[in-house]
Amino acid sequence: MFSSSKEETTMDTVKVETIGREIIKPSIPTPNDLRTLQLSFMDQIIAPVYAVAFLFYTKDDLISQEQASQTLKTSLSETLTKFHPFAGRVNGFTIDSSDEGAVFVDARVDCTLSNFLRDPDMKSLQKLLPVEAAETNSAWPLLLVQATYFKCGGMAIGIGICHKLGDAAALSYFIQFWAATARGESDSVANPDFVFTKLYPPANEIIKIAGEDQLGKRKSVTKRFVFVASKIEELKKKVASDAVPRPTRVQSLTSLIWKCVVAASTDTIREKVLYQANNLRSKIPTLLSENLMGNPLYSTLTLNGKGQMESVEIVKELQKRNEELSHLIQHKEGSSGSSGLTVGSKLLGAMADTKFSYELYDMHVVTSWCKIPLYKTCFGWGFPVWFPGNVSPILENVTVLIDSKDGQGVEAWVTLPQEEMLRFEQSTELLYFASPNPRYLLSKM
Repeated sequence: MFSSSKEETTMDTVKVETIGREIIKPSIPTPNDLRTLQLSFMDQIIAPVYAVAFLFYTKDDLISQEQASQTLKTSLSETLTKFHPFAGRVNGFTIDSSDEGAVFVDARVDCTLSNFLRDPDMKSLQKLLPVEAAETNSAWPLLLVQATYFKCGGMAIGIGICHKLGDAAALSYFIQFWAATARGESDSVANPDFVFTKLYPPANEIIKIAGEDQLGKRKSVTKRFVFVASKIEELKKKVASDAVPRPTRVQSLTSLIWKCVVAASTDTIREKVLYQANNLRSKIPTLLSENLMGNPLYSTLTLNGKGQMESVEIVKELQKRNEELSHLIQHKEGSSGSSGLTVGSKLLGAMADTKFSYELYDMHVVTSWCKIPLYKTCFGWGFPVWFPGNVSPILENVTVLIDSKDGQGVEAWVTLPQEEMLRFEQSTELLYFASPNPRYLLSKM
């Protein structure tokens, strides 16, 4: 439940105090024959960031903070016996499952959960993850966890995995497996699949995208915009056409957000491009399982053209990208003797033709975490009341779409250079459909 009312808050001065720090290792040492994991080409080119999620829980009178902390640590140690690369370290083009362990921090914050959620922002959320562990360690940990306790008895669990180990879907699968282990139900969840090279060939060289060394030079800001179900339905009707009579939630929101991003851009030289990474697990189920870790993704670019495109035209272009991907997959899936690597080669060839370049293009990434079932994450003290996610460190020019708790609305976390955000958040079309950072009301959930 959201409210548009604004109250004075002190989120900028929230103090998070570390009260404990441990290294959690697998409860059983990793066998020698499982200690080296080969990264794929796609894993290698992923930015060196964490995919992160924050799960917020209200107070459970049946379990103390100490009990919750111990449950999390014990079950995490058991979980790492199945997710052993998460306790390892990156070594060139491989992951060494060295059992060096994951960082686990216990912390407390000087406010109630309700107060924290009055004006939630990414800067405050970043305090709920021990990212400094990576900043101070040359061989950065691949898994970070922080359990933060509020004055009211509520808690937040911040979880970050090295993006080279997995995307948002992999992060979600790990969290669901960990939660099932905490409940004593790990046998109900399939073990993870760590064969990263099923689709794309092994990584064997450092690959850089032209102009990526210039990323992060401008000061960026991340803001939250909430689209309720009724406004999304209205938007879907507005952007529908004969070519795409029933656009999806994600297509509709992507078209609106990108249109507003282009209008807010201060870059008058580079062509505006929309970048999207498609999760291929459900699209090629005969090759890729839902429990596959890594980054089985297919990236597409949609060019804005010479003039500013309307949302209807953007949706048509997004549908074309979907149809092109379906054609690539169906062609290989239907041919005899096709393998994951032959499909991957075809997909890599198509991506190579798009000429990814930050020098040529002003790229904005829109990634969808919709339908990721983290609102069902139960460690033994109920389900989360709120779940935001992103990457850390925050990347500029990125939008992350996440389901609202009701499963119908969507939260958009938009990151833009500061001067462009000032223009973006004043868009009358955007503000007609979205509410800028409404307060989260726990009492009405």
